[in-house]
Amino acid sequence: MTTVLGILVISYAFIAFEAIVPGGILGIFGFIGLFIAAYFAYLEFGGWFAPALTFLGGGLGALLLVFLEFKWLAKSPLGNKLFLGKVVSGTSNKVQTDKDLVGQTGVTSTDLHPEGLVKVDAAEYDAYSEDGFLCKGTHVQVTGMDSFRIRVRSNS
Repeated sequence: MTTVLGILVISYAFIAFEAIVPGGILGIFGFIGLFIAAYFAYLEFGGWFAPALTFLGGGLGALLLVFLEFKWLAKSPLGNKLFLGKVVSGTSNKVQTDKDLVGQTGVTSTDLHPEGLVKVDAAEYDAYSEDGFLCKGTHVQVTGMDSFRIRVRSNS
């Protein structure tokens, strides 16, 4: 009986850590542990009732553990660090043709290594530096456009 309970506790630990460690492997180990506990219940008590009760009771306990984990974990300080709590908002670059931006000048808003943000006419764009690394505040000229970013070169 001690062996069965020990295996169930280890299985519950695997299932509990599955909520924190992504990937599913710990949950699978916990589920396999339920089968192992049922097997040891069969060896110790024989018949089919003890293994079935061990597996079903262990499974219900695991489901209850997961339910409580997500109810509690979502509101805990640890859960706030683990789960995404904010919605990311923003917009992509406005649609412009090559002729609108090519040849214009701007200033890098961030370091470009080689990608970053460039401000052209009070609007910020995702940019790719054809010169490689450029420091923040460097004056650049737009040389072309890709699907979602502009290509720039340093003016100096």
